[in-house]
Amino acid sequence: MISDEDKAKLRFELANANMQSIGRAQGVYVTALLTYVCLVLAIPFFGTGGQATIHLGMLDLNADGVLKITPFVIMVLTLAYIGTVTAAIPALAQLREAERNLFGSEDHTFFALDTHKNIVDYVAILQLYPRDRTRTPMDDGGPRANRLHHLILPLIFIGSAATSGWALLRLSALESTHCAAMIVGWTCFGLQVAFSVRPTWRFLRRISGVDRTHNVYN
Repeated sequence: MISDEDKAKLRFELANANMQSIGRAQGVYVTALLTYVCLVLAIPFFGTGGQATIHLGMLDLNADGVLKITPFVIMVLTLAYIGTVTAAIPALAQLREAERNLFGSEDHTFFALDTHKNIVDYVAILQLYPRDRTRTPMDDGGPRANRLHHLILPLIFIGSAATSGWALLRLSALESTHCAAMIVGWTCFGLQVAFSVRPTWRFLRRISGVDRTHNVYN
């Protein structure tokens, strides 16, 4: 028979492994999303017209071709990233419960528990005032300035949606763009925006300083 202590350790290890797997996936998707957004926004610097190409190592990408697939690619990457953000909420709750059962307290923040940090995590830890004590992002509470890191994800979602919209507007000005491509593009854009509303609203509400028991944390 497994003792209660061993069961608590096993539950903690499983919850921690689940949390870290989600953290790894978040890093992959947010890095891919931001990289692709930067690529699309750099298109005007590669020239205009159907002959403009983007050189990436051994690949030569047609600029107009990149624009045509942009709404679909950004939608897939955004929805995948939103999925990892959503999955992290119940995973974190399970990990904290396992932590409480094993150690008797919940002393660690999400930042401390995540061992697979990505660019968003390191942007969140940036500080402006040189005299301030070095801090780590808190999940809730504290002065408003310490809650501004919750603004990062809404900016990512808004920026990615704006990039898709910009690509569609450029495509609409091209004579070679088929009507079907525009319909698919705007459909992808609509799905991306629709699924971005919930996480954007939840993180903006966190900035207001609501308690951790509020639904935006659960």
